[in-house]
Amino acid sequence: MDMLNMLGLGQGNAAQLGQQLGASPDQMTAALEAAVPLLLTKLGHNAQDPQAAASISQALDEHDGSALDHVQQGNLPNLQDGQAILGHVFGNQQSSAVNAVSQRAGISPQLAMQILSMVAPLVLGYLSRNRSGGSGGAGNLGGLGSILGSVLGSGGLGGLLGGGQAQGGPAQTGSGGLGDLGGLLGNILGGPSNPAPHSPAGSGVQGGVGLEPLNQQHPQSGNPLEDLIGMFGGQKR
Repeated sequence: MDMLNMLGLGQGNAAQLGQQLGASPDQMTAALEAAVPLLLTKLGHNAQDPQAAASISQALDEHDGSALDHVQQGNLPNLQDGQAILGHVFGNQQSSAVNAVSQRAGISPQLAMQILSMVAPLVLGYLSRNRSGGSGGAGNLGGLGSILGSVLGSGGLGGLLGGGQAQGGPAQTGSGGLGDLGGLLGNILGGPSNPAPHSPAGSGVQGGVGLEPLNQQHPQSGNPLEDLIGMFGGQKR
């Protein structure tokens, strides 16, 4: 699965959108390789909490995927909408996410914020279009867990950014378990702002996605963001 292409962020289109934001093609690639895994992994973490999962499901109801169509036509999605999404997803960790993308791509935090704000409605639109049954309703938490699990689980993780299967793929700790991703996310963002209650392996929340602490199956480089990107099939730097 090449998630960047599915979001309308393939190389040519990403370069065109980056030009509108003032980012070079290389900067855009580096930023997207960080932004997409951060958003998806944080959504997976948040979805462990029933109240947060319901909120995410409601947000998907409000995003029909039209942003994906706009991007395919070379138009930026609504960045103000994207900023609002980021606030809900990252909470008081938003600045940490912005700084991680900024440092990784060698761009200003302001530009990193714009790129994250561009990606956020695309991710929600993609998840909305791919929930079980094709559309939701706020109670469709099982569909939310199913699509997050399919994207973040072994079936979609390795090629998420257009690369091959990630080396050693993340350990599956049960249906839709995400192995090392939870620990990496905490290291990047500085720990959860509102920790989701621990879900036993494989249980999840209404089909939600379980995030387990780091284990020893995946050697770490000392740079948790690069490790996360590598686990998503992106090119480590």
